[in-house]
Amino acid sequence: MILRILIAFIFIPLFVGLVLLERTIFYNVLITLALLTALLEYSGMFKKAGIKIFTFINILFLAAVLFGLARFRVYELNILVLYRGFTLIIVYAVFLTVFSLFSSDIKEGVLRLVFSFFGGFYVVLLGSSLILLRNLGPFHTLFLFAVVWLYDGGAYFIGSKYGKTKITPLISPNKSLEGLIGGVITALAAITALKYISFTSALVPYNDLGHIYIIVIFLCLAAQSGDLLESLLKRFCGVKDSSNLVLAHGGVLDKMDSFLLAVPIYLLLAVL
Repeated sequence: MILRILIAFIFIPLFVGLVLLERTIFYNVLITLALLTALLEYSGMFKKAGIKIFTFINILFLAAVLFGLARFRVYELNILVLYRGFTLIIVYAVFLTVFSLFSSDIKEGVLRLVFSFFGGFYVVLLGSSLILLRNLGPFHTLFLFAVVWLYDGGAYFIGSKYGKTKITPLISPNKSLEGLIGGVITALAAITALKYISFTSALVPYNDLGHIYIIVIFLCLAAQSGDLLESLLKRFCGVKDSSNLVLAHGGVLDKMDSFLLAVPIYLLLAVL
């Protein structure tokens, strides 16, 4: 526990500094490396379950998506952009389908196709929304990360002490309803405090408190769902962590799981 907290205290200030830099290339490089590592961890998890993911195709898909996002801005979304994105996904699906046809076993081919495509959606498409998030501005990025980190921390500590009502005992027996409620209350209380402290108010890029609370609640629920989704995948693969890369924290995918659903939800709430 002490090691986990120490690593967090070192990483978080470095990450905040990276987000606040005017040039986003350093943030984008960090996210790109994180997504690449998460893809490799995803493939490694399923390899232990006897399913060989088309990792090379997924990496090419990641490169294509990131290239397309290089100059894209969230507010520039239009029909042409949607069409190009849809076309890229179709081409990606076709490549996966063609390669799966050459599998030595029909069941193996179907499993490789399904879980490879899911990996592309889960890690690449959802994960690349972290790039779009920074395009909204540094304070939108810090706001979302603050909410998710506050929720995770509150849910963990309150759930560890008071958790009795299990949410999904078969998937993640340590997750409790008390922890979820405690995490939401922690995030709401902390964000309210940040909003009304003069030197931290910029971290909350909204004025209406009711609007802020709605966004925070949605983000907390999305973060918890993302965590449970990765737990489901790990249960299926029979692994405890996606890897042992991050000391005392598991793998990169383990650290990103709460954000993979939260970021797209936030983008929808921020843009619409």
